[in-house]
Amino acid sequence: MYSNKYVIELIKDAINEEISQNKYYSDLANSIKDIDDKKAIEQISLDEHKHREMFEDIYNKLTGETYSPKNIRYKTIEPVLTDNFTSSVSNELEAVDLYRPILFSLENQQFKNYITEIITDEQNHAARLIYMYSKYR
Repeated sequence: MYSNKYVIELIKDAINEEISQNKYYSDLANSIKDIDDKKAIEQISLDEHKHREMFEDIYNKLTGETYSPKNIRYKTIEPVLTDNFTSSVSNELEAVDLYRPILFSLENQQFKNYITEIITDEQNHAARLIYMYSKYR
């Protein structure tokens, strides 16, 4: 059993965030007409699902329990496409800030690899979203 309750709470927050972001990007992809951009946003949604599974694996291995999220706040897409890109960039970078303390507090190399991959994905998402913002504005 892992004793750092603060990190366990951060991991639970991360799971909730990834669930919310997965749905948000799925909804956003459905609102985009350009097939290549739609696929790019769908890939971001799939990445968020993968991140959820990684965080759930970490949580389970640290606590011996399964986390069942409750009261997840789902963000809805905005009518103006570029507004979605702007807020999404902020959300992706905030996720990086949330995940860094988790990375630094874990000693298990597999967990560190998971978090490093997740952080890298989130940074790549932000870059892709900035590109899309500039394309659509």
